[in-house]
Amino acid sequence: MSRTPYVRPAIGEMAGYTPGFQPPRGSQIIKLNTNENPYPPSPAVATAIRKAAENHERLRLYPDPVSSRLRQTAAEIYGVTAEQVMAGNGSDDLLRILLDTFVDPGEQVGFFDPSYSLYPVLAQIRGASPKAFAFDPATPEPIITTTGIKLFFLTNPHAPYGLGFSNHFIRRMADQLNGILVVDEAYGDFAKESALSLLDQCQNLVVTRTFSKSYALAAMRVGLAFAVPMLIAEMDKARDSYNLDLLAQEAATAALLDQAYLEKTVTRIKEMRQKFNRQLTEKNFTTYPSQSNFIFTIPPAGFKAGDLYHYLQQHQVLVRYFSTPPLDRGIRITIGTPEQMEQVLDIINKFLSEKEN
Repeated sequence: MSRTPYVRPAIGEMAGYTPGFQPPRGSQIIKLNTNENPYPPSPAVATAIRKAAENHERLRLYPDPVSSRLRQTAAEIYGVTAEQVMAGNGSDDLLRILLDTFVDPGEQVGFFDPSYSLYPVLAQIRGASPKAFAFDPATPEPIITTTGIKLFFLTNPHAPYGLGFSNHFIRRMADQLNGILVVDEAYGDFAKESALSLLDQCQNLVVTRTFSKSYALAAMRVGLAFAVPMLIAEMDKARDSYNLDLLAQEAATAALLDQAYLEKTVTRIKEMRQKFNRQLTEKNFTTYPSQSNFIFTIPPAGFKAGDLYHYLQQHQVLVRYFSTPPLDRGIRITIGTPEQMEQVLDIINKFLSEKEN
């Protein structure tokens, strides 16, 4: 690959991260490709944003550089101390901070493949050495050798399969890793258990959370990291000053304080996930047991996932298709509202019928 003058070789030679397609505003497309929440955030969020925006004096000044109120609120909700919490501009910001804090150029950063494709991109940008470990959903908790790994990213639940890793497995990985284990719980509120309960037992464990999924605040870009105070203090040195704006801090705090709304929304999504999984299974799809707000499903024998993806797209439904093996066998579908999922199922039925005839 030819390089542009002045660009670092590591940047010129790499492929950047490709996010899911975002249709134009006002589009009638059913958007189930980037695992956003189909429901709006808590009404308390809009109230908090409005109140903050109306205070011109607060807008004139810089926000709290360390997001104190958000950290304290998160600590109370999750049963930790404020010194164990860091706020970031989305959990992706926290992933960058983790690499800047703990990984020198040339050191190895581990992750499963397939997994969140941003991990190797961030590692390469910082001159680290990405090391992928093959992940087979048939063996969801593999024994791997992590010798030489300085930091390991573990998405739990796994993306894009949606499978959950047990805390027993996470504890075992943390014990054998001579480095930092990052458990990326972007979908943690939809899962059976959380690694947050392991923080006091594992001094090398960092758990990250996002407000983009369960709290329906993808547009606000807010994330949290949890670890022992010593690690958080070191990570804070690598954090950008004022990394989270005032409105984002207020919105996230209001969302955290309305746990009843969160529980209601998460329950609706989990119930719809179970129902849709059952409906696809009845049509001979192979769908992995998901602990997230999406499913990864493989069409019946004789049908290609790529064809189904394009058929859905032609009928105004966006899902995620990964064109390289082994993920090219299936598609990832975000769980939407009951009305949306009913429409998707109708289109899938038409696809199966037309291909059979």
